[in-house]
Amino acid sequence: MSLNRNDGFFTAYYLNLKNTLKDFDLEVENIKHCNNDLERIGYLNRLSGLQEHDHALNVRRSYEGKNADVAADFKEKGNMAFKAKQWLEAMLLYSKSYIALPADKVLEKSIILANRSAALYHLDKYDEALIDVKRSLDYGYPKDMLYKLYERQAKCFLAKRNYPNSITYFKKFLTAMDDATLDEGRRSKMNLDAMTMMKMLEKDPQTAKQAEYQKKNGFTAESVPSLAIRDEKELLSPAVKFDENTNEGRFAKAAADINVAEEILIERPFVAVLLEKFSKTHCEHCFIRSPIPVTCPSCADVIYCSEKCLNRAAKSYHKYECGLLPTIWQSGASINCHMALRILASQDKDNLLKIAKNIDQKLSLEEILKLPKTNYLRVAHLVRHESTRTASNWFQHALMARFLSKCLQESGYLDEQCQSEDFVTITSLLLRTLQFLQFNTHEVAELHKSERDGSERTAFIGGALYPTLALFNHSCDPGVVRYFRGTTIHINTVKPIEAGLPISENYGPIYTQEMREERQAKLRDLYRFDCSCDACLENWPTFDMLPTDVIRFRCDAPNKCNAIIEISSACNDFMVKCVTCGEMTNIFKGLKVMQDTESMTRTAKHYYEAGEYSKALNKFIDLLKIMHEVLAPPFPDFCQCQQYLKDCLLHFGNFYNLN
Repeated sequence: MSLNRNDGFFTAYYLNLKNTLKDFDLEVENIKHCNNDLERIGYLNRLSGLQEHDHALNVRRSYEGKNADVAADFKEKGNMAFKAKQWLEAMLLYSKSYIALPADKVLEKSIILANRSAALYHLDKYDEALIDVKRSLDYGYPKDMLYKLYERQAKCFLAKRNYPNSITYFKKFLTAMDDATLDEGRRSKMNLDAMTMMKMLEKDPQTAKQAEYQKKNGFTAESVPSLAIRDEKELLSPAVKFDENTNEGRFAKAAADINVAEEILIERPFVAVLLEKFSKTHCEHCFIRSPIPVTCPSCADVIYCSEKCLNRAAKSYHKYECGLLPTIWQSGASINCHMALRILASQDKDNLLKIAKNIDQKLSLEEILKLPKTNYLRVAHLVRHESTRTASNWFQHALMARFLSKCLQESGYLDEQCQSEDFVTITSLLLRTLQFLQFNTHEVAELHKSERDGSERTAFIGGALYPTLALFNHSCDPGVVRYFRGTTIHINTVKPIEAGLPISENYGPIYTQEMREERQAKLRDLYRFDCSCDACLENWPTFDMLPTDVIRFRCDAPNKCNAIIEISSACNDFMVKCVTCGEMTNIFKGLKVMQDTESMTRTAKHYYEAGEYSKALNKFIDLLKIMHEVLAPPFPDFCQCQQYLKDCLLHFGNFYNLN
């Protein structure tokens, strides 16, 4: 990912600096001769005239999104939509009103959340309505209107067929009616309706059974459902081990035979940042779509799916980013830059300053893997390609690091002196962080499906860093596929992997879609290495160019040669001589497999098109196992099965139906 976009003020700042500083080219060239990041930042800070340009960075906290008048306008529009029974429109407008309300408008928040709960009730979103009722009560909903919320809770539980809880809230409703400012006729009718419903529920045999079950399991009427994404337990298969050597660097390989579709890694991110365009639709912390959001009390720049995510973000990074996000976005800084800032904002400053003293001390792979998952050193030694960077690249990265430090300074994370030792040290760590993020960030994806034509595409919604996955090397014919649940990444194999062989993921270029020259050029430009996977060494054709009149069989000689035997589809011989080992191979078995898999493939595709992805996945797994025994890629049917398997797994992750 590039350092910044051209549409932000940082590019203008850099170009202005370039045009006004004396001997700019010479100054830039000199930074390359510094020995480490600390020296580079120290050198940058000493440049004559640099600080005079700081005003152009426009680093300031802004809370313009919080506005009581704007909130009132959204509320009024929401009320109009509600009266017109446009429940979804009303709910969305109430959310906008809630997000815009300043922190001190507590009573207004209680009312708007109560209104949103009413819209949710009409949308049959009973759990969500109950959560908003609880929030409204916590903000201190007016006593004379409490009966509305208790009645809504009773009706929600009734709709959920939770009769004991429904009775509980009908009772609270009756008590709250004493404080209601209603005319006597309406009050009497509402009371009578509630008592009638209570009597019916009390006579229902299910009520006693449910009450007994709830008592046994510790459930109460106050137990409110949660919309927060469940924390997934991390996993690293014992069949995966890591190694390193001069040619391959650090890499993953199989410690034992691994079957197709086996889940070998589940990992939460070291850091994850949502793209600005999704900041009002997805939870900032867990990336789950949040149509019924919780808002930050101070800023209106991001939303959360729940109080759980709000509190986690507030205790970690958001207390330093709050109000600064507009500055970061307007600067044009890439998501990598935002991730660099968040990594440091999430760390204890004093601990970072301590770590920085020995940051360049080499650590073995074994030492790194033993570090706690949250330790900065766990990621600080990821590949950075320092020796290949140009002077201009160093200078731009150092300037960006300094800008990010100015943001941390504005937030109170750093002191106000740009020349202070702490400022220079933290900026040097930001420079280091920008370097390793450039080569190790993963795009977090969400699968989008069009309801109109059924088409599907993968959307990039944010970026994240996964320290364990970052140790996997690339292949243009990867052995795994990745998908996301929130920000948690899941890694599954897409082919059997024998013990001792590398377990490779894919950094972008894949042989089925791009020619070798294109892939190699991209990998060299973006990741600075020459790929030597089988697809590159043997120059496999793209999927469209794969021959359909040639079948690639595996040699099944007793000596376990396993060489590839290419046979014309028109061949009538059942016994073929292997040119590698000289033994004869019976290809009748392979031809029989080809016939048998045709009907299995039709069944698997039928399941997929019907949306029965679990059944489809199992069929495609069986197909790949069968084909792998006798056939070898690149082979059209094998490639197609792999792609379907990947698509099935993607449906188990982040997913959204487009209207």
